[in-house]
Amino acid sequence: MTYFSVRMRSDSAGQHISGAERIVREHEVPAVCAALSERALAHPKGMAENTFITVEALAESDILHVPSVGVKEEAVQSPSQARDVIEELLRPMTAYSQVVIEGTFTARNMRGAMLIAADTGKRCEPDAQRGVRVSHMDAYGATEEEFKGKDAAREAIVLASKVAAHPDVLAEVCVSDDPAYTTGYVCIDGTYHRLPHIKEPGSDEGRGRSSSNQGPMLKR
Repeated sequence: MTYFSVRMRSDSAGQHISGAERIVREHEVPAVCAALSERALAHPKGMAENTFITVEALAESDILHVPSVGVKEEAVQSPSQARDVIEELLRPMTAYSQVVIEGTFTARNMRGAMLIAADTGKRCEPDAQRGVRVSHMDAYGATEEEFKGKDAAREAIVLASKVAAHPDVLAEVCVSDDPAYTTGYVCIDGTYHRLPHIKEPGSDEGRGRSSSNQGPMLKR
């Protein structure tokens, strides 16, 4: 059976607006392209001026399956409490946990993720504005009816699962740059720690988190 990778990215005045992607069967491609285009035109950051849709055929043998991360809901009631939880989770992994946290909350309009070395706290991406990107992913068994619209939590878990499967990634931290989405996460040791109230509603803190976009990744 042939599958297709469908990816969308959009921007306005050179600034990232939205991104998303799916891996679907042939008959689902038109509906998914339409749904992703609609998302770019109705984003809380504003209507995108430019939207790019890429459709690529994938042989079933090219698709690698990895386990989904476990999910743990943290009892977080405020942004300051969320930062404390992030610090507690990262501290055993690196002496530079504060570098990761500050990078998470201060980055703006990056197209990809920061890659931070755990032993030095230094960023490793060749292009600091572009960052590194994770793409070509979806949830196994997802259906058009179930996932036709935006599902931020599902998309974050899919992305976190692919990142966590890489042997050189110790942890991933994410704060969405969507001003209406105030739930972030830390993924570490195969567990996705969901952090509600990670920022105030309307805040532009954080960076893109859908499909190929996320916050800092901590590298061995």
